[in-house]
Amino acid sequence: MRAVLLSMLWTTAACSESFLPPSAVVDLRAVAARVVVDGKPGRANPDPEDEIEVSWLVIDEGRLPELQWAFVACIPAPTRFGTPICQDVITPCEGCDATPPENPLALPVIRFQVPTEAELEAAEATSVLVQGAICANGPPGLASIDRFIRGETDDIDPCEDPDNEGRFVTTIIPIEIDDTDPNLHPTIADVRLEGAPWPPPYDQGVRRSAPQSGCSAEIEMLPESDQERHPVAGSQPSTIGLSVPRESLQPFTVAGVEEIEEIQVSWLADGGGFDTSFSFISDPDFPSILTAWRPPPVDALPTPDSGGLLVRFNFVVRDGRGGVDFVERGLCVRPPNGE
Repeated sequence: MRAVLLSMLWTTAACSESFLPPSAVVDLRAVAARVVVDGKPGRANPDPEDEIEVSWLVIDEGRLPELQWAFVACIPAPTRFGTPICQDVITPCEGCDATPPENPLALPVIRFQVPTEAELEAAEATSVLVQGAICANGPPGLASIDRFIRGETDDIDPCEDPDNEGRFVTTIIPIEIDDTDPNLHPTIADVRLEGAPWPPPYDQGVRRSAPQSGCSAEIEMLPESDQERHPVAGSQPSTIGLSVPRESLQPFTVAGVEEIEEIQVSWLADGGGFDTSFSFISDPDFPSILTAWRPPPVDALPTPDSGGLLVRFNFVVRDGRGGVDFVERGLCVRPPNGE
């Protein structure tokens, strides 16, 4: 039986002297990758020869800049330790070279076919691998990517211009272990603020072009009851709850022992602060979790007359076996006293 592998998204980033928690979004980050298998709705892990699409959730503080990227899909070398290394490149790979992308506001999406079972077994591979770089406002460095996929990680910049912000990315895509009982993606069923539905106008996401300041003008047209659900800078913490369907906690068998998935929740925001960066949902009878988020202080507002601060939230759930889901929400942090 193939060993169970976790689907991981690794990014290299400089350490911060402030030691901010992982939930604090202050720079460019690729935080999750989701696989869609052609003809197999909901499937998280592909079979050999499946056609798949891989899309990445990329976030930043405030407006996400224009992105460019370059990836290589491959069968990994049979290494046991350290960062995975590409062995046999998979071609063709649609969208892997998007420098520059046709749509300047696009997020990375690629498509390729998983190799045959014989090719995977010959390489002792239980997964396929995607490696590359994502850069803001300029192309990635192709020579640096070549070094990165060969296992070199010292003194290389992900972007052609070292002054551009960028991230190296490694995504491991497990091959399905049991096609008769495949792993499915978990689903975020609901995200609530103070026990109630998320308030508009950011209850279905935040438009990519929305500026970080001036959001008060967007909520002024809402009913007063909805306006007041957007927090005031420096106010008391708010409770945020996330739930998944009961069936998102799938049972599965390892070495003859039946287990139940544990869903990891990642809380991410580019303003204010969460009580925790990660939570876990482990009981199918109670498939929800709560945490507290503190609005930013008054001095975090761009200027006293800025008209509020738009905070973007991203919520990511993972099942530990390759399944992932994510949603975005927003809140307008209002100046005190309606300033």
